[in-house]
Amino acid sequence: MSEIVKMPQLGETVTEGTILRWLVAVGDEVKEDDPILEISTDKVDTEVPSPFSGKVTSLLVDEGETVEVGVALMELGGEATSKDTKQEIIEEVVEKETKEDTPVVIEESPKPEAPKEASKDLKLSPIVRKLASDNNIDLTQVLGTGKNNRITRKDIENLLNSENSSVTPESKVQEEKVVPQEAEKQKEISSGSIPRLRKRIAENMILSKQTSAHVMTSVEVDYENISILRNKIKAEFKQKEGFSLTFLPFISVATINALREFPVVNSSFDLGQNLHELHDFINLGIAVDLNREGLLVGTLKDSDSFNLRGLARKITEVSTLLRNKEYGLEDVTGSTFTISNNGSFNSFITSPIINQPNVAILSTESIKKKPVVVTSEDGTDSIAIRNTGVLSLTWDHRVFDGSTALLFLNSIKDKLENHPWTDDLN
Repeated sequence: MSEIVKMPQLGETVTEGTILRWLVAVGDEVKEDDPILEISTDKVDTEVPSPFSGKVTSLLVDEGETVEVGVALMELGGEATSKDTKQEIIEEVVEKETKEDTPVVIEESPKPEAPKEASKDLKLSPIVRKLASDNNIDLTQVLGTGKNNRITRKDIENLLNSENSSVTPESKVQEEKVVPQEAEKQKEISSGSIPRLRKRIAENMILSKQTSAHVMTSVEVDYENISILRNKIKAEFKQKEGFSLTFLPFISVATINALREFPVVNSSFDLGQNLHELHDFINLGIAVDLNREGLLVGTLKDSDSFNLRGLARKITEVSTLLRNKEYGLEDVTGSTFTISNNGSFNSFITSPIINQPNVAILSTESIKKKPVVVTSEDGTDSIAIRNTGVLSLTWDHRVFDGSTALLFLNSIKDKLENHPWTDDLN
């Protein structure tokens, strides 16, 4: 009896995926949960495990092909494979061998990249393959330290570090002589190509602008009380937690509080399907810059269940996963509202693009000292130096109006300025 492996649903908004690489070949025996192929979606590149055990009788989709969710990818079977299926497999193998027989010269004159081809059947993550490819490493010569002797990213990095430490002065001179030509060649090769992550970002941004009626609204926030508190506890906090306490966790807590007050901002809207879903959970998305190579939104599931300290820890954990490229699909899908921390790059005001299927996104701008008018309890005005910054909300005018956007923003502002934050850190 044969089993058909189909394109899985990799996230609620993912409708298709591109086959990057098969990790198995016809005739291989696979066990349930063994990785069988690498797939790229608009959210993430990931390995797909086999849902069944059996022998690979047919690969139904070629590498590089993009298919929709539910499309048959591979057939697993045994002795009970049908006659028609066997004939199809035989014809496929014959056709493949015929094609491979034509370029005989290639067999006689192997290219320098031959060691990489020898590793094609190894079951490796996309990160490991990319590191090996970029550094021209023969994976068949690498001893894996992972589960079942699988090669890990650390194995590749350790190998690179050992090779770098053994470089002789003579080889360095040779490298210096070659670099200008190699750099020029690399420039020619890469000048017309778009990295896969950048292509996905471009497609998603265009889709969002075509989908939502974008409007941007801003308010200015006085962060002075939070700034004073941070200065008091930041050394103790970092010693205990291992990371710095920034303004972002405070803003996140205030945002979660406002999302509870205005649930329409924490919703999904599908005009074509005539559906408007108000979520009864809050999955906060945090946009993370990947060293200027691209941007991903990390998801903090059920973020309204965390206190201030716990949310600060979770933001750091997810951001680290994304920057180290160690994230899974669950880490970058399912957000119901997104925060983009542009202030970390010294922004004044930003109009971010909505992260679909969210209906709004908040941009936190830089916090700086400036003179402001302060009114005392007796009504007297004075000029004081305070830490202030702008919060910008891009929202979908199809879903709600400016009054809701401003009430939502002012709810965040009020909590940031007046909440007794000391109690939240005890």
